[in-house]
Amino acid sequence: MAMQISTLSWVSYYAFPLVLLLLAAGAVYQANKFTQRFRTPLQDLRGPPSTSFLWGNIREVREDDSIVNDWAEEYDGTFATRVLLGGYRLFTLDPRASSHILSHTDIYPKPDTLRDVLRSVIGDGLLVVEGDDHKRQRRIMNPSFSPGQIREVTPIFFDTARRLCDVFNSIIIKSSDTSDVEIDMYSWFGRATLDVIGQAGFGYHFNSMYDETNELYCAFRDMIKAFMDSGLLGILLNRFKILRALPLQHNRTMRRSQATTYRIGTQLVRAKKEAVQQEMQSRNLEKSKIVGRDLLSSLIRANMAADLSPAHRMSDDEVLAQISTFIVAGHETTSVGLSWTLLSLAQLPQVQDKLRAEVSLVAEEAPSMDELNALPYLDMVVKESLRYHAPVRGTARVATRADSIPLSRPIMDKHGVMHDHVRVQAGDSIGVETVALNHAKEFWGEDAREFRPERWAEEGVQAANALPGIYAHMMTFIGGPRACIGWRFSVIETKAILFTLIRSFEFSPVPGKEFGMKDIVVIRPFVKGEESKGFQLPLRVRKVQRAE
Repeated sequence: MAMQISTLSWVSYYAFPLVLLLLAAGAVYQANKFTQRFRTPLQDLRGPPSTSFLWGNIREVREDDSIVNDWAEEYDGTFATRVLLGGYRLFTLDPRASSHILSHTDIYPKPDTLRDVLRSVIGDGLLVVEGDDHKRQRRIMNPSFSPGQIREVTPIFFDTARRLCDVFNSIIIKSSDTSDVEIDMYSWFGRATLDVIGQAGFGYHFNSMYDETNELYCAFRDMIKAFMDSGLLGILLNRFKILRALPLQHNRTMRRSQATTYRIGTQLVRAKKEAVQQEMQSRNLEKSKIVGRDLLSSLIRANMAADLSPAHRMSDDEVLAQISTFIVAGHETTSVGLSWTLLSLAQLPQVQDKLRAEVSLVAEEAPSMDELNALPYLDMVVKESLRYHAPVRGTARVATRADSIPLSRPIMDKHGVMHDHVRVQAGDSIGVETVALNHAKEFWGEDAREFRPERWAEEGVQAANALPGIYAHMMTFIGGPRACIGWRFSVIETKAILFTLIRSFEFSPVPGKEFGMKDIVVIRPFVKGEESKGFQLPLRVRKVQRAE
């Protein structure tokens, strides 16, 4: 016993200072990591002065999203802003720099804080994972977003668009003024695009245009609302994971909604997997022959194909995460984009009339994907919509090591020295500004901040060829290995819904109403002076008068 006590005393004698030493070393490491942000080469770049050590320039951006565009013009397109606790963030509109950042995903992944936020909503889906996991998931998912697969689900776009027309007709009939009625485009597009992604994405009927009690619909609605209502608290929750364990209403809502989506999603994946297993056993399909109507079925078939090695397959949890990814990435982005597009068409009746004249000449109410793509003015309107009304303001990256980012044109730093590159250190934050790049005059002309579809028939957009965007060189779907996998889905869905609505209705502004925008995940519309009513985009709607 004495020897045991002696041994324990010896361990305690040496262990205690060892623990103190480890704690001190950890504290020094964290302090060094914190102070490293003040030694970054980005501090030599010009940029707006910080208004707060705690928030940097964040509050200015939250109060006025368009200020980034003004800074870009003031500081020649490449500049640094201040972020939380004195850190720096690089912004650049230089096409060569943007291409370098987006193409080198090993050096510039999404920051952990952003990935943690996305993971809390969608799990480890394609939007969250990095490196080899991202390559593996994307390789399996690519066939689900091929032109052939989008061609398969195009009828779903038209079915939903026709149901939306029925809703609008019903509202008009019930109105006291049956010739002209005010309808909130933002609300109805949100429901319609959710129905589209439910059916086309994973064969699930939200039926949200007629019923708002669907359990999965409510779960995602509550999660998004929690994000929108969190304000500056949300920034802290995103930055410091430990705060998510606090008994806050935001955290309780997120956990409750996550449990619902996990339960329903698991049931969907299990049912789809069993159906695909039975189908593949009876037909012995190879991966190259896989065709499915909804994206999830196609994905599961590809993931279970006999010529795919087990090491390259996705786990059930990864497949489950794609359901949430489909909803988050393919629902609100399209709904807000359509809302803003209808506003521009309402404000520019000559554009709306020209588009209506083209689509009215098509005999079919639900043309094929190829027939939609053959309509030149519809194509120009949708391209201009996606350029001018990019639903997401931008994305973030973080440098994993020191790097030198090349520039296509030199910039002057705050000391008056010219540079043809920008140096960054490990841990530096980088903002990829979608809207600012899409509105830059050097790429799109002096009228870049105007909605003008005809620009796509002119040579003026040739300057935009320098941008690395995956679709028409615009940055809406970004570019590089992490470019939006669902860009074809979004383009054809937008075309189908616009085609159907413009043939049936005329849209005009509501007199006296002016709109503002708020960047919360996507760029949402609100009526100035009516902020208490939440996000909305009301327009006047009337049925198209057909010539006898």
